[in-house]
Amino acid sequence: MIRTVCKDIRPDEIGHAQCHEHIWLDRGASYAVNPALCMDDHDRSLKELKDYRQAGGGLIVDAQPTGCGRSLSELAGLSRESGIHIVAVAGFHKKEFFDNLLLLSWPEEKLADLYIREVTDGGGDSGQASSLYRAGMLKAAADGGWQSDPVYRKLFEAVAHAAVQTGAPVMIHTEKGNDIPGLIRWFQDRGIAPGRLLICHLDRTHYGPAFHKEVLSMGCFLCYDSIHRYKYISEQEELDLLLFMKQEGLLGQIVLSLDTTNQRLRSYYAEDMGLDYIRTTFIPQLKAHGFTDGEIRQMCSTNAGKLLNSF
Repeated sequence: MIRTVCKDIRPDEIGHAQCHEHIWLDRGASYAVNPALCMDDHDRSLKELKDYRQAGGGLIVDAQPTGCGRSLSELAGLSRESGIHIVAVAGFHKKEFFDNLLLLSWPEEKLADLYIREVTDGGGDSGQASSLYRAGMLKAAADGGWQSDPVYRKLFEAVAHAAVQTGAPVMIHTEKGNDIPGLIRWFQDRGIAPGRLLICHLDRTHYGPAFHKEVLSMGCFLCYDSIHRYKYISEQEELDLLLFMKQEGLLGQIVLSLDTTNQRLRSYYAEDMGLDYIRTTFIPQLKAHGFTDGEIRQMCSTNAGKLLNSF
């Protein structure tokens, strides 16, 4: 089963899925870092989800984690009103994005217990347990020197412990310079198989088909989430990367997303795209480049079902 914020569902219920999005983000520390990192208007976010559903969307993973502007109650309400399944995440982002700074001082065991409870029993957004809304995925953020930073090491260990105890999959925010194979081995050493890991952003942080093939050979999933993010990668470069993966027979480990901000959502400030962009614009480009319906379904539904099916 797949754990969404409102209920558990079967993999065959998800339809089209995007595994790294942001549809709600409270105005707080993230906004102070970058004003694009705020989506706190219920009606605007609901309009995005309704447009996404109209275009054939079925599920998103909202990648905002514990204490960093996430609102489980908002995600649950948006899911119920739109009909879109939303998977919430427990875990952590970069330290600069924390609204609840107290969490950074917690010991590893207390953090792990919080993440476990958010997945198994439900969580709120104040560090208190709640039976209403549960997370279905964990998140870790590999900031530049995370292995030498005691706070990041503690956060990573807490997520790894929670992953072992709950069986939940783990998404990993990556940045340029990260040792991705070493990161995967780090989780393996703690009992978390690569097939439970979703490595995000490699299409913009470590662009290179041969390197991606090397990483995928370890058994993880990659989230290509820089579609229509031209400051990082052109649409043609994204398509070329996917064509390489198709030729190498690796599409079974790829999922597609947009990693949305308020500048990339039509209902907020974007002029030319919304959460439905993959459905309305990018999939037709995939078809024009020779991708079959089955291959598109694999990247946009089947693979997400395999990754998220942990409960």
